[in-house]
Amino acid sequence: MIKYASIIRIAGAAAFAAAMASAAAPTFAFAHEGHQMECSDSSRNAMKADIQAMPDGKSKTTAIKEMQAAQDMIQKKDMKACAAHMHTAMEAMEK
Repeated sequence: MIKYASIIRIAGAAAFAAAMASAAAPTFAFAHEGHQMECSDSSRNAMKADIQAMPDGKSKTTAIKEMQAAQDMIQKKDMKACAAHMHTAMEAMEK
């Protein structure tokens, strides 16, 4: 009976993990596929964390520069330009 209960727990945990992954995947795919990134603090912080996790190289350098340009545009209250720079940073991350 103990083995049966363990199997049930493991199966339940696997089902839960699969459900969470399937719920998160469309959001992630939508954000990257459509490049619908907004210039919010949370979006910028998420991208900065992703950039920091990248290996050093040209793509990372480009993404860092674009995120700095996006920050500069926020200070100028130009959200359209900020979004454009974040889009370019995201493209650099995908290379």
